[in-house]
Amino acid sequence: MSSRVEVVTPDQVEQALAAMLTGAGTVVRVVDQGVRPTPVDESDLPEGFTGALVSTSGSTGRAKTVMLSHEALIAGAEATHRRLGGGGAWINPLPVTHVAGLMTVVRAVLAGRPYVPVSARLAHLPVPPGRSYLSLVPAQLHRCLRDPVARERLASYHTVLIGGAVVDSGLRTAGEAAGITLVATYGMSETCGGAVYDGLPLDGVTIGFSYDGARADASPAGRILLTTPAAFSGYLGDPTQTAATLHDHCVLTSDRGELVDGRLRVLGRIDDVVQSGGANVDLAEVQGLLDQEFHGQVACFAAPDPVWGATVVVASTNPTLEQIKARLDARLESAARPRGCLRVEAIPHTASGKLDRPALVERWEHHERVL
Repeated sequence: MSSRVEVVTPDQVEQALAAMLTGAGTVVRVVDQGVRPTPVDESDLPEGFTGALVSTSGSTGRAKTVMLSHEALIAGAEATHRRLGGGGAWINPLPVTHVAGLMTVVRAVLAGRPYVPVSARLAHLPVPPGRSYLSLVPAQLHRCLRDPVARERLASYHTVLIGGAVVDSGLRTAGEAAGITLVATYGMSETCGGAVYDGLPLDGVTIGFSYDGARADASPAGRILLTTPAAFSGYLGDPTQTAATLHDHCVLTSDRGELVDGRLRVLGRIDDVVQSGGANVDLAEVQGLLDQEFHGQVACFAAPDPVWGATVVVASTNPTLEQIKARLDARLESAARPRGCLRVEAIPHTASGKLDRPALVERWEHHERVL
């Protein structure tokens, strides 16, 4: 019996997805060139499953393999094109081993339009081939706005999606001032990428909130629930985690949020709240202030502390701890004020664009910092 799982490299992904989406019955797994993937126990796949296997970023814990059915992939792609006003070509600087990059291929294939992979550094953005879309993470948009040529080229695209992390309002304002049509997306691997665009759910998606297991559909801040036809089918080989996260087509996310004037406002991850000396500190709130003041040059994280349990520290590419404290201390409670600084050449992010706090904690614990 032949294998149901087709392992492909990024240069093969368009052809493999095109076959799978038309009912070839395969399961597509994308790996980087030269990488030997761990074997998949096909008995862990649901009966009759056709779709794709995607790894989560593992930015806050153990990476998991998400099963995305071809029905979910199609539903997610079609909902995106309905929201954007029609299908188009997709230019992609994101890794197709993760969901944001993979979905650009799915959308292009289903629309019958070109799929164009480009460098993650966006050094040579092509002229848009007709109606074209681009999907970026905030760090890439920061880089483009500093380059007049890239900035002008971005403005020629129909829409630029920004996802992977909360978008700083100052970054968005700067992009729009440059004539770039930006749409901030919210979603995850478990929802086939973006399910909420500019705070509004895509067609077929509903937003709810969970409070210690209770559910409400219009409420103050709580843990975000997304019910969507693009929900995943489960975590490969992990029925326990699947049961804790997926209920029918409802996905229990790891993010906190609230509805403001009918739009979803994402406040940060549930594990962004840490205790320092008995006080709760919201790292997402501190990061928001840092983004306003330093525009991507500084990131905060929690360092283990034998006395306080944890202390807030920062990683910086340029500003000194004294400069950071001068801007922030008056706006933060004592426990939330940065106590140390890690000097870095670049703020680390995962392949999907999220701030890589575990990498920063590891470097901090190896004493690579300025107190």
